[in-house]
Amino acid sequence: MRVMKVVMTVSNPFKPDPRVYKEARSLVKHGYEVTIIAWDREGKYSKEELFEGIKIKRIKLKSRYGNFLDFGLKLPLFYIKALVILLEEDFDVIHTHDFDTALLGLFMKILKGRRWIYDVHDLYFTYFSNKALRRIIKTFDILFAGYSDIVLVATQSLGKRYQGLREFYIENGIHSEKIVTIWNVPCLKEFLNYEKLDLKKSKKITIGFIGSIRTLTNFVSLFEAIKHDPHLYKVIFVGNGKYLKKLRKIVENNYSQLDVEFIGHISYRLIPNYYKLCDLILALYPPQENVSRAIAIKVFESAVLGIPCIVPAGTLMEDFVKEYRCGIAIKEEIENLRENIVKIKKIKFNPEIIRKRWNWQREERKLIKIYESIVRDTQKK
Repeated sequence: MRVMKVVMTVSNPFKPDPRVYKEARSLVKHGYEVTIIAWDREGKYSKEELFEGIKIKRIKLKSRYGNFLDFGLKLPLFYIKALVILLEEDFDVIHTHDFDTALLGLFMKILKGRRWIYDVHDLYFTYFSNKALRRIIKTFDILFAGYSDIVLVATQSLGKRYQGLREFYIENGIHSEKIVTIWNVPCLKEFLNYEKLDLKKSKKITIGFIGSIRTLTNFVSLFEAIKHDPHLYKVIFVGNGKYLKKLRKIVENNYSQLDVEFIGHISYRLIPNYYKLCDLILALYPPQENVSRAIAIKVFESAVLGIPCIVPAGTLMEDFVKEYRCGIAIKEEIENLRENIVKIKKIKFNPEIIRKRWNWQREERKLIKIYESIVRDTQKK
């Protein structure tokens, strides 16, 4: 039987992107040939690479992170270069990740008649403050979802108070049968059996943020909450992000008395070492629709490692931490945050219960089932 060929598209250099990596690797494991077309916005990665059986083709086109004007100007050039590759490439399915590469899926469905999977990690329109622009992006997002063959989303309701991405698309007219939830959970076999580093845990209560630094107000609230007891707390940031430099300056200028460490980007395989340095994980974000429908991967990762987390109230994350008693949901008020940092140290829960339900093995089975259905449909034609 002929090997089915899959092309994925991402607007990052694939360093690798954890969700994309897990999906691509699962497909390779099950006999699919996977090529990822990635945008090397930093211009420093290999143009072509074979990574764990995944073929990577990078388009080198520099664009500053966090600068939407620069990104908007360079995006059409990325599309043109990606289209040249896609028109030459032999593949059966195009799997586009997020709104900013969805247009490529639409083109390939129209021009080459290929099956299109639209993989939604976030609600892209929520990143913009301009109401007219938000409406335009939201309209196109729904159109893309409607025209694609399958929509993959990262979250859905847990059957409690709050809704996920699946419900958003259903509310906006997308048939529920074509929407499949692939949760962005860790691959436990690797995540729990990681390479150990010789790191020393602080005797202070250590609060960790692991991920991309894209906001500021949530961290300022944290600093304000602990600034009167600097000897009790240590804060570590693991990761980069568009606001990293601004956050460093805020700490230097206003909170120099605090014990704050910026560790920078760390290979995903080594990340569990840094979770283990923490007594609690901060997963607080400014209130917006995207946040209310999300469960950050750090919430899953900290839970399977037995580390409690603080999440924003009024979100799907609140439903999760209440269900498994693995954290506290709070509003961003400083007093509320200060009180709960003390409380969260007393939280004890059994991570084994969470590991049985929230693991990549379960999500992989769903992903492969989707692709097997595409293979069957293709063979019928």
